[in-house]
Amino acid sequence: MAAGSRLRTRFGSRNPAPVFGVLGVGLVVGGLAVPEFETLLFIWGGTALFVALLLQFVMSESTLSAAVTNDIYTTMAANARRASSVADRKQGTAEGHQYVPDADGVTLVVDDREFDAVGQRLLATGDDVTLEGAVDDLLSVLFDVLINELELATRLTATTDEELVTVTVIGSRIESTELFDHPIASVIGVGLAQGLDTPVAVETARQDERLVITAEPTSSR
Repeated sequence: MAAGSRLRTRFGSRNPAPVFGVLGVGLVVGGLAVPEFETLLFIWGGTALFVALLLQFVMSESTLSAAVTNDIYTTMAANARRASSVADRKQGTAEGHQYVPDADGVTLVVDDREFDAVGQRLLATGDDVTLEGAVDDLLSVLFDVLINELELATRLTATTDEELVTVTVIGSRIESTELFDHPIASVIGVGLAQGLDTPVAVETARQDERLVITAEPTSSR
């Protein structure tokens, strides 16, 4: 990590199976310790262990909610119809991608053409998402949304060096970087643009089989 830069890491998991597993074991042990309630505690403990096993089986594969996939598809389908003449795209988010705040929210601007930002739609579905403060504060909120609400990644790390932000995505639910407006990059771009009230240039790439996003505030389009 370069001198003067800061590192932020965020993990997320919503699988409740371990909680039920611990509860089940605790109830069974309680049944052994308190013989007068042995039958009742054994029944409760067995039920909790069964639920833990069932949840572990059901939730072993990562999935996205219908609402998230619908938002991504709806926005990208509209953009695809308008993006047919946008040239010179690189693999991943093209150079020149900027998320520009305006009176109606944040707009994706590519080669002086405006598009709906996937991140704008996804952040609108979040519960009480407040985008205020410095870059580190904004990243903390955005990471929480991406991991725990949208469930688009299992872990995110970020380094900030002056105004340049580099985010590494681990366990991305959407592996491809060939999307015109990658949902994770879009959420970060939209969130920073809205929170800082300034345009943010964003690029994506793959490094060591991981999605890497760079974002940098700019003074103008």
